[in-house]
Amino acid sequence: MELTRGISEQLKIPVIASGGAGNLEHLYEAFIMGKADAVLAASIFHFGTYSIREAKCYLIARGIPMRLEDDAN
Repeated sequence: MELTRGISEQLKIPVIASGGAGNLEHLYEAFIMGKADAVLAASIFHFGTYSIREAKCYLIARGIPMRLEDDAN
């Protein structure tokens, strides 16, 4: 998170945090602690740990703005 935050604070372009998310809290931390503009996750979805809809609902409930499509997983 320190590296992501440092990069986010130095650049004027959006920063996407990618890799290392093992749970939904990690995604949230990337936004809050890492100051990422977006997060990327794969394994937690591929292995069925969480659905995309679960992740979006979790983040929305914690104040992270995003779209929640009716047909999202």
